[in-house]
Amino acid sequence: MTNEKVGQRISVAKEKNLTNLNLSGNQLTQVPREIGELKNLTILDLSENTLTTLPQEIGELKNLTTLDLSRNQLMQLPSEIGKLKNLTILNLYDNQLTELPREIKELKNLKALTLFNNKLTQIPPEIGELKNLETLFLYCNQLTQLPSEIGKLKNLSILALSKNKLTQLPSEIGRLKNLETLSLYRNQMTQLPPEIGELKNLKTLYVDDDKLTSPPPEIASRGVEAIVTYFNQSKTTENNEAKLILVGNGEVGKSCLAYRLINDKFLEYSKITEGINISKWKIPAPDSGNSEIKLNIWDFGGQEIYHATHQFFLTKRSLYLLLWNARKTKDYDNIYYWLHTIEAFGEDSPVILVMSKMNESNDDLNLKDLKSKFPQIVDYLKIDSKDGKGIPVLKEIISETAWDLPLMKAKWVDSWFKVRQKLEDLGENWINYYRFYDICKSEGLDEKNITILDDYLNYLGVTLHFKDRLTLKNIVILKPEWATGAFYKILSTKSVLDNEGVLPQSELSHIWNTKKYPFSVHPQLMELMNKFELSYELPNKSNYLIPELLPKNEPDNFEWNKEDDLCFYYCYDYFLPSGIITRFIVRMHENLMIKENGMPLCWREGAVLKFQNSSALVKMKLDERQIEIRIKGNNKRWVLGAICIHLDEINASIKKIKVSKQIPCNCSKNCLERYSYEKLLKAEMENENTIQCHESYKHVPISVLLNGYKRKEERLNEYEHGETFRNLMQKIVVSPNIVVKSEATPITKIEQKTNFDVDVNVNINIDLNIDLPQIRTEFNNLKDELEDLDPKIDSEMEKIQDSFDEINTNSDQKKLIKPLNKLNRFLVKLSDPDSNYSKLITGTEKGIELAQKLGRTYNKFAQWLAMPTVPDLFLGK
Repeated sequence: MTNEKVGQRISVAKEKNLTNLNLSGNQLTQVPREIGELKNLTILDLSENTLTTLPQEIGELKNLTTLDLSRNQLMQLPSEIGKLKNLTILNLYDNQLTELPREIKELKNLKALTLFNNKLTQIPPEIGELKNLETLFLYCNQLTQLPSEIGKLKNLSILALSKNKLTQLPSEIGRLKNLETLSLYRNQMTQLPPEIGELKNLKTLYVDDDKLTSPPPEIASRGVEAIVTYFNQSKTTENNEAKLILVGNGEVGKSCLAYRLINDKFLEYSKITEGINISKWKIPAPDSGNSEIKLNIWDFGGQEIYHATHQFFLTKRSLYLLLWNARKTKDYDNIYYWLHTIEAFGEDSPVILVMSKMNESNDDLNLKDLKSKFPQIVDYLKIDSKDGKGIPVLKEIISETAWDLPLMKAKWVDSWFKVRQKLEDLGENWINYYRFYDICKSEGLDEKNITILDDYLNYLGVTLHFKDRLTLKNIVILKPEWATGAFYKILSTKSVLDNEGVLPQSELSHIWNTKKYPFSVHPQLMELMNKFELSYELPNKSNYLIPELLPKNEPDNFEWNKEDDLCFYYCYDYFLPSGIITRFIVRMHENLMIKENGMPLCWREGAVLKFQNSSALVKMKLDERQIEIRIKGNNKRWVLGAICIHLDEINASIKKIKVSKQIPCNCSKNCLERYSYEKLLKAEMENENTIQCHESYKHVPISVLLNGYKRKEERLNEYEHGETFRNLMQKIVVSPNIVVKSEATPITKIEQKTNFDVDVNVNINIDLNIDLPQIRTEFNNLKDELEDLDPKIDSEMEKIQDSFDEINTNSDQKKLIKPLNKLNRFLVKLSDPDSNYSKLITGTEKGIELAQKLGRTYNKFAQWLAMPTVPDLFLGK
């Protein structure tokens, strides 16, 4: 529509006393001055045009309540905007605004102000005059600070500040007593103001918790309640503590170096480290008076059998010493392995490279090349623990590097610190939870504080306490090395290795010193190994399988016919962590194919799975950095989905690895070409019909390629919702786009859509007040039915029920994922005709009906949280 036609339309509209005018999406470059003649106008939509300015006459629209100027090119607003005193909604997002006029203070009735995706560098203090403002969206700007007057917005309930350049928040933020949602991610803040603790109505806080030092990330990740509780406690105790982790291959001198650092003496005899040795070391802080640094030295055994288990204890915000020995030429290759391992699990933690035994051999690394690939390397030194050469310099570098770790100089809650000190003074390996609870109570902690401290200590690795496991609820492990030592005792047992990974329960008393590991804790320790996905109980209930001690290679007599397979690949860039397949075996042990001798058909780098009328081979190809999946049978897509659920979860637990999914070309029988599964999905959604094979140069239909893996409606759902919701779980910001309807449809209510800072708009249809109790009830009904059918049904359903008991309608999405993941695994088993659960309900109309009902309710949550849905076949569709 031309500007001339707009002027004519306005003239006609004048005679009709128009109240609602929609001019959106007309490529307008300017608004005619005649706009000011529409005195009765209450709603004006000028969105999605190319406006750069507004006429002064806009201020004549005294009755205007809603003004939508979004998605234009406005660089400034006229001061006359302040005359719109009846305005309640002002939409200005997706423009080029660099500042707001001070006259904005006159908009006393404004309730919603959306300013995201502009170029604002500051907000005028006059913003504090908007006393009725309820929602303020400022994300995706260039704000470096907020005015203290922001604290005057007493009615504000949502404040979105993500993706700016804020380094701090004003203390006045604590005055926003009605604030319910605060979004802060992707700023430059390392500390939140203590006044956050005064926001009693705050329900949702989105923040980059891994960047914070106050509150500590371990607190911030626990949610709003933990943050508020933390800030409401007295904090005067400074705790300068960190982990110093020594890694490297076996016999490079890690234990000797740890002893030299602590005692300044040479360790004449050092036996091979089995697993992990933990010791404490205090050193002066650099240039800081009387301050000292407490370092917990974790000395990791370098033998290959331990590598897969180390990943559970390699943590971020730690300092790593990577030792290598120049006389062992293979160590050059191992340096890259360990650097990739540290990066995958320790993320951006600093690394000091140390060449040990320099008196025996002296060589250099290409440090420049290494640092270009691994920028977390802070230094490279040569030392010899025997005569102490290089040790003083190493100590200085350790002190300086550790002092710069994020959590140094952090203030601990006084009562929490006292509890921790009491726990350490006990000198015990473990205590029951009730004793832990009493110690917390003795320091004045209430129920909320006890729960948060329990989680905090567990997250830090100071204690181990897993409340999600029935048999582990009542044991608090005070010395993690006591538990890990038990694990490594088993992993070092030759008889278990010779027995192809089978551990008889009766052998535990021979493997473990019963004074250190009494019979009463054996079940808890084995359950803990299962928690870490290191073992599982075999069906005979008298043996365990330890996948890390399985034979490395597949059985000699094993053959897999590759004809008519559905093939799928997980491909890893640079680094394929060890332990993925062994963890997968623990997760899917109920589906492992059984050999003639009654043992599962699996080995350390592969497994064969059995489903009804289908089977699957899952195999690691370490040299090619990939996991190959081959499936045969008449239910291939369902089997692939069940396998991918677990591999995706394992991959997601390893933060810094890059993995892609690939499928083979089908242009000919033996074509070697592969395609990125994710890119094929994207191409299909962009209406691309074919892709060219670079082997045959034929054009292959995309839909035909993908149909073997998922039906098109499932692919559409995966593409449209999966990416969006995965982002949502990491960096959500809630931001309403005001939808102004056309003239033909009078507006009686302002509608809100939810925009998750991506191009795809997602409608969420979950009401936790209704749906959460519903899924609980449906699960309990099914549980009761199965228990009626078999009173000896195992404890898995109890664990799911316990997990649901830990969440409520105020829980955020992250907390909901855990119980729903457990429920998903249960439903997958339930839908497998070979499982005990499925056999129980087969033929019982009520059981099948309850299961299908629960599955449909679960799928509502699954779509909302971008989790795998249960198959349609199970739901009886």
